[in-house]
Amino acid sequence: MKKALENLKQNIADINISPKITDEQWKDFTENVVVALMSGGEGSRFKSVLGEQASHKNSFQLPNGDTMLELAIKRYRDAGVKNFVALVYHEAKSVEELLGDGSKLGVNITYSYDPEKPVGKGGAVLNALLNGSIPRDKHLIVHNPDDVIIDYEGSFPRDIAAGHLDGVGKGNTATVVVVEETPYAFTGMKVVDSQVEQIEMYPMIPIPTHIGVTIFSPDAYDLFENQFNLEEKQDFEKVLFPILAEEKKLYVTSVPAHTWLAVNNPKTFKKLLEHL
Repeated sequence: MKKALENLKQNIADINISPKITDEQWKDFTENVVVALMSGGEGSRFKSVLGEQASHKNSFQLPNGDTMLELAIKRYRDAGVKNFVALVYHEAKSVEELLGDGSKLGVNITYSYDPEKPVGKGGAVLNALLNGSIPRDKHLIVHNPDDVIIDYEGSFPRDIAAGHLDGVGKGNTATVVVVEETPYAFTGMKVVDSQVEQIEMYPMIPIPTHIGVTIFSPDAYDLFENQFNLEEKQDFEKVLFPILAEEKKLYVTSVPAHTWLAVNNPKTFKKLLEHL
């Protein structure tokens, strides 16, 4: 089974190691980027954790006193990124009360509210472009705060920016951050003629997997206006990724699999608590 998975990886996961960027390039990037924090969704699978608390899951206080929003902001802030926009809808008040204008965290935070109803990630970005929360001349990092980065050696923001700038230099419009493999959540089996020959518990499946972090160059903003509206709920992954992939304008940069924790249910929330 392992050999078959290794062969699969060779066939579908040819990802280049991006060159490092200089301090000057990084400084220029930090001055020309905004981080959009996706915090509009209801998070129905997380309700058992929240209980009766009126809070968005990203602003729910963790045992160490932080929230997933603050963990994300601090990671970018500590690397030198200062400008953020929170894209909010469900329990938006809890997000704004937590973060304010960002001054207590040493950053600048503005807010973009979905118009009367949730419009998905694509609509949320479009809305922020239309109301000026996302400047059209800056790069955009869209980060889902419940996609938590843990135990990362080095600078996650700087490394993904290096990948993005490498892709832009090759004519790409957007960059998806992936892990090159992710654990299968069940018992894996090798079966021959209906006979189980091998058992592998939670095997690592070598399919590049998006970790909820995407970087867009300003060239992408026209696509949001052309493909989305504020009347229906649409996510940009489902709509834009196939378009960009067909045009060969969607680049990939990868991070180690163990550094990504998708906190979207009680089980993965428990893993986050164990890590903290």
